[in-house]
Amino acid sequence: MNIDELTRLLNKLDTTSLVLLFLLLTAMLIANILYFRTLQRTMGTISPELRPLAPAMIWLALLPILGLFWYMAYIVMLSIGLQKELAKRKMPGNGAITITMATVILSAMCLIPAIQQAVVPATMVFWAVHWQRMALHYKVLAEPEYLLVE
Repeated sequence: MNIDELTRLLNKLDTTSLVLLFLLLTAMLIANILYFRTLQRTMGTISPELRPLAPAMIWLALLPILGLFWYMAYIVMLSIGLQKELAKRKMPGNGAITITMATVILSAMCLIPAIQQAVVPATMVFWAVHWQRMALHYKVLAEPEYLLVE
């Protein structure tokens, strides 16, 4: 879809549809910002000597086009760093590498126009599960009392 087609499509929408589209895009942006914040905080729980990247480097994922590839590389490095940190602390877990790799593969498949519509829903589900797993890793590593059972 080129700019002219997009412009024609947007001109056909009524005001209510435009407002809903704007709200949807805003919600997606806010969700991504919260997700990136979770990734940044999780990277920050890894010991500096085991940390593959500075936590703030995730924000490069907001760059157009290049950002998607950076995001995929970042979450793989984050999972590898989590594996090392968990091993160092003698805690169980693999740094969510399986869900990370599935998220990366599905994200890459979204770039293929022929299968894009079929892959996007699964990608969104895996993205949400990845977010949940990273938040759990953050909680476990940043708050050791979280592991205590009363």
